[in-house]
Amino acid sequence: MSYMKKKCLTFQNCPEEKETYLEKNGFLIKECKTCGHRYTEIPEANNHIQNVYSDEYFLAGKQGYPNYLEEKDILIKTGMRYAKIISKYNSPGKVLDVGCAAGFTLKGFEQSGWECYGLEPNNTMASFGRNEMNLNIMTGNLESFHSSQRFDLINMIQVIGHFMDLDEVFKKLSLLLLQNGLVLVESWNMESAYAKIMGKHWHEYSPQSVVNWFSDKTLIQLFNQYNFRLVAKGYPSKRISINHGLSLFDEITPGFFFKNAFIKFAKNTIGKYNIIYPPLDVKWYLFQKM
Repeated sequence: MSYMKKKCLTFQNCPEEKETYLEKNGFLIKECKTCGHRYTEIPEANNHIQNVYSDEYFLAGKQGYPNYLEEKDILIKTGMRYAKIISKYNSPGKVLDVGCAAGFTLKGFEQSGWECYGLEPNNTMASFGRNEMNLNIMTGNLESFHSSQRFDLINMIQVIGHFMDLDEVFKKLSLLLLQNGLVLVESWNMESAYAKIMGKHWHEYSPQSVVNWFSDKTLIQLFNQYNFRLVAKGYPSKRISINHGLSLFDEITPGFFFKNAFIKFAKNTIGKYNIIYPPLDVKWYLFQKM
């Protein structure tokens, strides 16, 4: 297979009959009428990572988190839950967590017996993970990452939609994984009933942070075409802080009377508490390198 930069899933011999699906944040989200893939093009692709995944993304809300560091306990437990799922298919070994931020989810894997490595483009978050969580986290992105290490598992939790070059990503996955190695993916489902109801106000339609959108079908097709088979899938037991939920609410809803006052009051009174995120539009997938 020749690896080329593609704007669509053209490895399926897709002729790229693309149409504009919607416009959001000044970006056109395209949909290929042949394979169903949705994506957007970023004009300043060379500076994309630095522009999007700045400290503001993790600490100032908007398309990211109001304060990512407040999610520590939630995400450690998330890592432990995923490690328990993986234990049904593989014993603990070496795991690389891509887009690991401060390493909270990775810490859950460490507490479950895994030898942990992380990769994070934001140096502030990576440094926090190294210095405060005592984790082996490298600053960088998967597309340009090089290592002599080979891993039993690679985690891509909430990151598959952010990659600019899917071809390069799958080259790296194949290179970094041991034979029969696993890839854990958590991703949003654009064909979910909730996403359809919300339409252009669905929170995951947030370019330029997100540049690819998948359904159950198109995500599995993507992995199949790069010689990964689906092992299992399901709905995550997911929690978020109320502050994070309010940040999303602020992003997707139009202005209304007392909106700002309501959000401020909620943050000051109940913002520190956690809520269960209903599994309406998000799923996890476990793929195996063939």
